[in-house]
Amino acid sequence: MTTKLGFHLLRIGHCSHPECVTQRGGRLGSVPFPALAGLLLHPHFGPMLFDTGYDDAFFAATQPFPERLYRLVTPVSLTSSETLHVQLARHGIALQDIRHVFLSHLHADHIAGIGELPNARFFAMRDEVDAMRRASRIGGLRRGYLRTLLPESFDARLTCADDCGRVTLPPAMHPFRYGFDLLGDASVIGIPLPGHTPGQLGILFQTSGDQTVFLVADACWSLEAVRQDKPPSWIAARLFSDKRAYLATFAGLRVLLGRNDGLTIVPSHCELTWRRLSRELR
Repeated sequence: MTTKLGFHLLRIGHCSHPECVTQRGGRLGSVPFPALAGLLLHPHFGPMLFDTGYDDAFFAATQPFPERLYRLVTPVSLTSSETLHVQLARHGIALQDIRHVFLSHLHADHIAGIGELPNARFFAMRDEVDAMRRASRIGGLRRGYLRTLLPESFDARLTCADDCGRVTLPPAMHPFRYGFDLLGDASVIGIPLPGHTPGQLGILFQTSGDQTVFLVADACWSLEAVRQDKPPSWIAARLFSDKRAYLATFAGLRVLLGRNDGLTIVPSHCELTWRRLSRELR
């Protein structure tokens, strides 16, 4: 990765649910799970996003029944100051300036804002897109998919990440051994993170401050849970597309945390990671 990127972490709303669901031995009470998105600044391609967090479109999509169950089970908060367009504006960026969006997976809390990005090309794994297309209305809801969040032009603007050039990862990233050169210049490497959904995708890049960052979406919900080897409870595991693959991905992150101090791993819903990085990235 010779091209270095600017990087800002955005918190675009949050949901609440019991911590014990997302890690064994967690608290019974509800805790906040931030919806984090990455703003990447490329010297040639300009501002790019990793996921979009929540958006008003989420509340519209979950207004009817049975979709309303989604926000009843995981109550969502999105203040006016947390919206994507407000946070981009703080960095001098407009919604129409975003031309590349890397979608970790197609759960509603990761894609709710894509309809606000008229000029963006979307990158996602083929298996993920196919899974959403195959799902029925009820089946998709059970898996966290809300198909109405996809803009009509989604298919025309989609690049399947696994159609991009395949690259071998360095030994420091093992047991993750390969990825995809999403932009063709080795600046953003997409890494498959299977288990949570059929085609979850993380991205690896280097910042202008020489920090190597690995955005891992929902491969874990808390870095502390990974360090303590406390994967999600059976309740959450029942919603995974492949529990065995999820546990293998989770174990791989534990290996990286244990041996690679130079790597910054960022889950999409870790409150402690948000607090730490929001201070460091100012």
